[in-house]
Amino acid sequence: METTNQPKRILRFKQVQELIPFSRSYIYNLISQDRFPSPVKLIEGGRGAGWWEHEICAYVESRHQDTRGSGHNEEV
Repeated sequence: METTNQPKRILRFKQVQELIPFSRSYIYNLISQDRFPSPVKLIEGGRGAGWWEHEICAYVESRHQDTRGSGHNEEV
């Protein structure tokens, strides 16, 4: 994983959905099963929430490794 000095970003749901085209209900189902990163509150006590970009990117990378990583037989 790359180490950069870029500031961490919080993504809103629509931005997450651009990276992972899952429905809202499916994402929250995965969260309840501890299979997807949990959102964080944008303001303590507030209603708005988002996801840490680096956690979403790590999720995408792990899915890639699980399905196309080393040792995966792509001739299915």
